[in-house]
Amino acid sequence: PPPPPAPTPAGGGELLFSLLGELRLDSHEPLLRELPSVAPGTTPCPADVGAAVDLRAFVGAVGASAAANPLLCILAERLSSSAVPSELDDESAYQLVHHCLLLDLVTRALAADPELAAAVYARARGTVHATEGWWRPLGIFELAKLKTVEMTLERFVEHRRAGNLPANFGHIGLPFNILEAVMQDLKLGFFTNAAAGLALSLASPGMGSAGAPGRGATLSGDRRRAVRMHMPLARQWRDLYVSWNLAFTTAYPDLPTRYGAPLLAPCVLGAPPEEFMFHRVLALHTHMCLYVLRRSSEHAARADEAQPTAAAAAAAVASSEVAQLASDERRRTLAALWGDINLDAAWRYERRLRLAPLVWAARLRFSSGMAARRVPYPASLILPPPARAERPRTKARGLRL
Repeated sequence: PPPPPAPTPAGGGELLFSLLGELRLDSHEPLLRELPSVAPGTTPCPADVGAAVDLRAFVGAVGASAAANPLLCILAERLSSSAVPSELDDESAYQLVHHCLLLDLVTRALAADPELAAAVYARARGTVHATEGWWRPLGIFELAKLKTVEMTLERFVEHRRAGNLPANFGHIGLPFNILEAVMQDLKLGFFTNAAAGLALSLASPGMGSAGAPGRGATLSGDRRRAVRMHMPLARQWRDLYVSWNLAFTTAYPDLPTRYGAPLLAPCVLGAPPEEFMFHRVLALHTHMCLYVLRRSSEHAARADEAQPTAAAAAAAVASSEVAQLASDERRRTLAALWGDINLDAAWRYERRLRLAPLVWAARLRFSSGMAARRVPYPASLILPPPARAERPRTKARGLRL
């Protein structure tokens, strides 16, 4: 498991406690007792929550985990010489760090204890679904994403309790989950990032790579019973997934989503490759519950202030926010720059994986009026071809199957 955060005194407990209050988890003592600095057998108070975590050490842990991802390093280098301005002031950064810290602390606790994870999931989900009109400000993508994350967590609960896991766990669900975001990228016009997501979606858990057989999903042998999904070329897949998803979220209006808080938590970003998606889903659900509850509250406030067509007007405003932000020049510039980095990385990943669906499996050969050649790997069905100099030279052949 990822190393624990450094234990040195710092403040901010009230802010973390207020975030837990939004989820109605501020009175859930089984969870509170697992958070740093809360002594066993005592009743937690707001100032206690997270008080044993040094914020500087925590931010350093986030930075160290991000620096281990070569794609994020390339992005940082290009941004340092670009005209894309920063929009994060000190107050926003303070809020973002505490949001990310809460996700990290809660995710560590849920990953360590299957029964606590089941209880917190049921409580957080119940809070969201008991909120009147919680679904109204959400778009189709957000509703679909919440549903798939809930379904995944329900299976986590089931299999962690039973102590067994099908070898094909995630074989369909994970690619489908990625394709949901790919469709949203296409809708917003972020085509290069969408293409990179396609490469991720076609590399499913348990799939083998060139020279390496696949391995089915397993549970860890310790009391955590953590779900482990083995991706082909796992570290490269994880690095590409993190960079692709962080680029995807830049169009969102709320600060924690826009800056990828569920991914930047050190226990997620620094998780072993086989446990990355396990920690990722736990953190994402906590974040999504906060996101939905805040959007519902904002939607209700707008509806109360508006006139006869209140609900319809508020819903229209809410549904258009992501599209409006995606059209912002700064975000489009950032998305184009980041999408190019991810697309290039996806092409390299595809080449290493021998990922040419149908073409590679069937050894398809074809001829056409414009060109006639065998189609070997690394020809791709989902990504642009390499530069002319990189293409393998082959002799013209007739049509053969």
